[in-house]
Amino acid sequence: MYIALNISNSNIQVVALKGKRVSEWASLSLPEGVVRDGLVLKPQALGEAIDRLFKTKKLPRDNVIASLSGLSFTYRFLSLPRMKPELMDEAVLRAARKEISLPLEDLYVSWQQLPGGEEAEFFVLGVPRNLVDALVTTLTAANVAPYLLDLRPLALARAASRGDAIVVNMDTDSFDIVIVAGGVPRVIHTINPSGKDATQEDNVRRLADELTKTTAFYQSSHPAGQLGPETPLLLTGELAAEPAVTGLLQTEVEYPVEPLVPPVEVPPEMPLPVYAASIGLALKKTPLKTSGTPAVPFHDINMNILTGKYRKVKKPSRSPVYTLLGILLAVAVVGLYPLYLARSGLIEENAASRTELYNINLEISTATLAAAEAVQTEETIGAITAAAAARQEANAAILEPRGSFSAELALVTDILPPQTAFISVAIETELITVTGEADSVFTVVAYADALEASGAFAEVRIARLDEVPPETEGVIAGGEITFEVSITR
Repeated sequence: MYIALNISNSNIQVVALKGKRVSEWASLSLPEGVVRDGLVLKPQALGEAIDRLFKTKKLPRDNVIASLSGLSFTYRFLSLPRMKPELMDEAVLRAARKEISLPLEDLYVSWQQLPGGEEAEFFVLGVPRNLVDALVTTLTAANVAPYLLDLRPLALARAASRGDAIVVNMDTDSFDIVIVAGGVPRVIHTINPSGKDATQEDNVRRLADELTKTTAFYQSSHPAGQLGPETPLLLTGELAAEPAVTGLLQTEVEYPVEPLVPPVEVPPEMPLPVYAASIGLALKKTPLKTSGTPAVPFHDINMNILTGKYRKVKKPSRSPVYTLLGILLAVAVVGLYPLYLARSGLIEENAASRTELYNINLEISTATLAAAEAVQTEETIGAITAAAAARQEANAAILEPRGSFSAELALVTDILPPQTAFISVAIETELITVTGEADSVFTVVAYADALEASGAFAEVRIARLDEVPPETEGVIAGGEITFEVSITR
């Protein structure tokens, strides 16, 4: 039996899978402020809630496959020459470091090789370490041993198990878009709905607009693998259970909207759209058969995010042939050791004679140059003294405001909302300039208000707001706006 644990801002879901049959399912509402946009703010409180739910349903805790909605991530498809398995880890990490703009030291990186092709193609995923660490702390508080951690969009593609499809998950706290083409999830994207004042119609139209941009990006970057108008749009999530939402979305997109039907036996009373992502999690260890067109089999991207957290550096294995050669070389060295000692004695005597001759020549040269160098040394000392005084004055001017730089930089980074990511922070004598990406204009305004409310700065001003081009999306979950905030010290 495998247990899926799906955590969102508002609730916890569990699904128990025996073979290919759902045997148990349940959910538990969460108070506001426990989880927010992929970040566990209160690990102990969330752990206690998970513990209660497992106790109530009497579920085992040894094969729990977890996921967290709204989790920030970055991913790339990398093509590398085919290589020996023992060289793969280092090669993939080197390539990922060149392709991913975020520092790999801040991410847990995992990958999977995809089938086919003359070159080896890899799907590489990076998830911020602090988000994963907070979830692991939560599982420990819930007495659940960390086993497998998955990305919800990948679980949705697994639940659909289609060769070509667009999977859209519509929950109240986040939307997921997954484009499966040629049997592989090629585009995965997560966005946040509009604010609390937005109507359901506003959110559906925003999702439709984002879906249009995402499919256009895929079509432009994959001219050989276009999505046909018959490609099904499979709906899941809490809002997908409402006919009005389904009908409105169908009027906004060109693809035929269909319900997602997972390749498992589901009790008729189970609300399938609500638990589709959790079923995809539970299927992580179950062999899949492709539904839909048999000519396009589904290739599951089935990775464990925790692999990056617990990865150990592999030591290169040593061939027995090299071991034997080493033994023979050692025997030869032992036999030749007396001759080596005799030769070393002659070499040492010659070296001593050369050293003595060199010292004599050096003393003669030193005596000859001493008088000329005395004058030059005196001039050099004067120049060095003047330069040192000037450097001390410059250091004093630089270090005087330095004490406040660290505190102000920490304040600027700590206030940054989780829906944003830095691109750069430039600190000058009177000005701090912050550039980054955010999910919406409102997040940037809230960030600027928080900086101004801190009282640490003379003035905070939003200098620039630009929409992120579609080809750059996916760096952070829901990134749609680039911004520049000017802070007067």
